[in-house]
Amino acid sequence: MNLKKALQAFLVTVSCGVLNIAGAQQRPVFIPEDYVAEQAQADFVANGPKLLFSDSPETVYNNGILYRDKVEGDVRLFLHHVNGVAGKKKLAVMLKNTDNLRPVTYNVTRSGVAGFNYDYMRDGKNSQKEYFDDSSQKPQDGKLGFGRSHELLSGRGIILPTDKLYTATIDLHFDKPVEVSVLMCETKSDLELFNEAAAIQPMDEHPLRGTFEAADWNYTLKKPVNAPEKPLMLELATSQEGYAKGVDATTGLPAENYGNYGVIYKVNFTVDGKKPISFILNPIGGPFAGYGVLENKTKGERQLLALPESTVCVGTKIEEAIELGKLKAGEYSFIWSPPGASNLPVQLIWEKTE
Repeated sequence: MNLKKALQAFLVTVSCGVLNIAGAQQRPVFIPEDYVAEQAQADFVANGPKLLFSDSPETVYNNGILYRDKVEGDVRLFLHHVNGVAGKKKLAVMLKNTDNLRPVTYNVTRSGVAGFNYDYMRDGKNSQKEYFDDSSQKPQDGKLGFGRSHELLSGRGIILPTDKLYTATIDLHFDKPVEVSVLMCETKSDLELFNEAAAIQPMDEHPLRGTFEAADWNYTLKKPVNAPEKPLMLELATSQEGYAKGVDATTGLPAENYGNYGVIYKVNFTVDGKKPISFILNPIGGPFAGYGVLENKTKGERQLLALPESTVCVGTKIEEAIELGKLKAGEYSFIWSPPGASNLPVQLIWEKTE
């Protein structure tokens, strides 16, 4: 995300502090700017839930509706907001049955939330840790009668002190259309009344909100990786790749998800041969802090990966990258998502081991 310039140096310094993790298996590596690699060829399919993206205004100075749309089926909500005024505010996500005489059933299938700190990069990473960690999931379900509402984050909203962030990725399913509203208001406001009367807030200078179809982006390398003489590289979350395009439901205007926040990437590949392959994550946009999953489909294993493992972030220096592992022959999937507060794009690199 785009953060306040005045805080940038401070946040990078704090966010990249060392973590005390025993048994770290990752290895720092350095990828020079003149690194020569072959562009990996991959088949691409976009599918999955509709994405509601609420991040503009990122720093909220006025009460109101930050984003709203009416959706049904599989939905992913990604929100990232900071209380920008003196004193506490309440952030809430309201689900309302506005059209259906019969009750609407809703299900929360996966979620990851974090916040309440000044260290936005660490919060972005922590929310992804919770989202990708199967053991932390607590599915929820409920029903909404006609005209009835439910606050999604806690039942009462989240109280945010000045300059504190709250970020969340939440996967839901609605069996009928539901109005979803992200709002900021006074701490004692009645959420249902406020949701009825509040005005839609305009975006800030960064146009980062909208509704986007097919928020799961799947890549499958066309050829197996077999100790290549020249490294293979796949660059993701870049303008050359293209960003998700949709509509800002509050205005009806076209929207583009610069950075593809809330999009879940799944990169499928096969490793062949007798020699292990070095698998590298190289953030080239600046400091990066997230989580992901490496699946060994041959062995039926799923590993939750901190990105990076030994520090909060990677990429403070241009050539800084991390080797996620040395992979033996088999079929793999690497699953990740652009973290809130991190910089993009990133490169995935496969190269022969020494």
